[in-house]
Amino acid sequence: MSEAPRLTKRCRTCGRFRSYAADDTYCLVCGYQSLDAACACGRGFDYALDEPPEGALHCPRCGRDLRADRRSLGLE
Repeated sequence: MSEAPRLTKRCRTCGRFRSYAADDTYCLVCGYQSLDAACACGRGFDYALDEPPEGALHCPRCGRDLRADRRSLGLE
């Protein structure tokens, strides 16, 4: 039996990037149903898993700071 394809998703609630199955909707860390498989511009998050967990992280397509929401909530 082969494993389902995995993709990197970002939780809108806690901002964490993790590898999930395509049909996963709940965050492993915070438990909220707030996973996104891509940035608002459509770019996937495959690049984000290898980045350090602190500091800014910008989408390479649109330049959006993907960690800005976490910093404004005091989570970083």
